[in-house]
Amino acid sequence: MGLIATMGDWLAPKTLGETERAVIEHVVDRVDPRLRVVSGYQRKLVPAVRRALDYCTALVADIPGPVEIDVRTFGNDPLVHAFFAAPQDIGRMLGTSREVAKFVALPDTRRADDFYALIGMRRKEKTVVGPALQGDFIREGVPQRLLYFADHTLRELSLDVAETRHGLRASAVDSLAGSFALHLDALRREKTDIHTAWEQERALARSVAAQAATEAEAHEHRRFEIEEGLREIASSLEPAHVLDALSAWLADPEPRLYLVPVSVSVDRLGVLSQPAPDNPEVRTLSFPELVGRDRRRWIVLLARISRADALHAQEEYGEANRYLII
Repeated sequence: MGLIATMGDWLAPKTLGETERAVIEHVVDRVDPRLRVVSGYQRKLVPAVRRALDYCTALVADIPGPVEIDVRTFGNDPLVHAFFAAPQDIGRMLGTSREVAKFVALPDTRRADDFYALIGMRRKEKTVVGPALQGDFIREGVPQRLLYFADHTLRELSLDVAETRHGLRASAVDSLAGSFALHLDALRREKTDIHTAWEQERALARSVAAQAATEAEAHEHRRFEIEEGLREIASSLEPAHVLDALSAWLADPEPRLYLVPVSVSVDRLGVLSQPAPDNPEVRTLSFPELVGRDRRRWIVLLARISRADALHAQEEYGEANRYLII
């Protein structure tokens, strides 16, 4: 069920105030529980959390779908055809997914024919050599750029597409909090490095008694600079300052998590081509790529998947999956 299962119902449709308070408590736990020592921390975070929730709601709404993912759409939908190299790759994705295995085993899922999920994958390109039409002639050995997709993954599985989007909003807010936590960890490591440098300068300063006065003065100046930097970063890590920085971070979510629209034109074999409206063999594919905390891009869309297909795939790939886990 993904993140929404582990968080319980902290984004459930209660009153707005309760939702905001629940999100604030989750964000504080994610970043640093010591922020609770700051007087009025909830009140100070409310505007930023409201901004983050609105932004994440709009971002999730812009994810296209649901698109049926099965063998039939592989033959009829150019987008699905491009995403998988062969029809059996759909079964492989379903059969080797731990998320799918856990989901279809839940008693409540047995009543539905289909379920929904976010499908993510990475866009790849490679150079191949093959035949190509140049003018009126087909030439062999022509270098071409082949588009393909890898690392297919499924998350936020549910029986209702609205519930999947609900879980994705929770994941998006968590991603914003997680990226700030990484930023905070980097500051703490920087503080440790500066403190180490300060200790080294102190040791050097004690050993310059027999050195020239100018050299001793240089060490003293260097130590003073390090002390200033240490005081500055230590101040920025005080709970009140961290709370202010977190508020600013959540109030400006666009640089941290966003969708990039992508359009590419390919032929039926996946070879990148120039757009050609009059050529039915060349299709222009449009999809969004999600950029998150690790700055890598994931193609994302909502998928509708047959439970029967998922069960069949799990049976087919179950033994191989268990072997890989062991």
